[in-house]
Amino acid sequence: MQLQYTVLYCLKQLEGERTVSSIYYLLKGKRSSQTLQDGNMFHLSFLFGVYKSLRRHNYDKQIETLLNAQLITCVHENTYILTEAGEKQINEWEKIFYFPKHLHGLQYGELGESFWKRLSLIIQTVSNLQQQCVKFLPIQQDTEITIWVKRFIMSSSVSRGHLAKQLYKEINFILMNVTSIEATIFVYRLTGYHRIGYTTDQLGDMMKQDAFRVYLLFWGTIHFIIQHVQHHKQQFPLLTQIIAYPNEKADLFSISTQKTYQLWKQGRTMEEIARIRKLKVATIEDHIVEIALREKEFEVEQFIEKEKMKQIQNMIEKLQTRKLRILKQAAGEHVSYFEIRLVLARVGGLHEA
Repeated sequence: MQLQYTVLYCLKQLEGERTVSSIYYLLKGKRSSQTLQDGNMFHLSFLFGVYKSLRRHNYDKQIETLLNAQLITCVHENTYILTEAGEKQINEWEKIFYFPKHLHGLQYGELGESFWKRLSLIIQTVSNLQQQCVKFLPIQQDTEITIWVKRFIMSSSVSRGHLAKQLYKEINFILMNVTSIEATIFVYRLTGYHRIGYTTDQLGDMMKQDAFRVYLLFWGTIHFIIQHVQHHKQQFPLLTQIIAYPNEKADLFSISTQKTYQLWKQGRTMEEIARIRKLKVATIEDHIVEIALREKEFEVEQFIEKEKMKQIQNMIEKLQTRKLRILKQAAGEHVSYFEIRLVLARVGGLHEA
């Protein structure tokens, strides 16, 4: 049910301006310029990459179920809007399946995964060492994570016992700021001495909750911890260290976009970058749109005159649409698709919060 609510919510935000495939790519966390821009324009970035394991055939089944239940209707190929029954249903489901307040897949997704892997392995390791157990199967198999955790524990200037107490103190204090169900999910996910952490499916069965909802609540809690610690670093010295992530800024962009951005900062033109990277100019345009979307300091005026930018903004407001084809037809030949996408990236679409 949580997934059906999520799909309905996304369809309501899209208002028939994108296909259902755009929602699938968003939930999977596809780092394309189009997906990132859609997330920004339709205020869905918080759901970016929250369901990476979603299979296409399972997703299509959800669409079919919503269609058969007459909660959505097809407006054109692969594009749907909510019916009156769908609007009523989403309002009812919102009370049960509302999204965690601090969940933000795009902003904290990668950082959250790194933090959780480090924290869960630290807790498992310290818990076992406290019981004089040095042989155990690490809950995390990522080599980079295991090396980091080993260094973290070895470089600690305090005893293992003090480390355990301080970590408990910080986590316990921060969990007092979340709901009891969120705190319970977080704690049960942890692995310790002679104790294996529960999976989200197991927790769903135990709590009689939708497994995907448990998953969202868990990551919402992780994202809250990161935000809270980043604003109160002095209160959480250990968690601040564990959260620290060297490539946090770089990870905002796809790898290919990072390469384009580096060349652009060297003073290369789009045509030169395309030639150097052996890519189409249209692909470089995609990268520039992605940079404009994520880097608020990036000056789009170097690609579009201010007056033309203002004209496009007025056109967007007048037509009340974010469909590129409709905007291009209205703008005429003197405005390119690239320029329209740049403006959409900068203004964030309609009704920006």
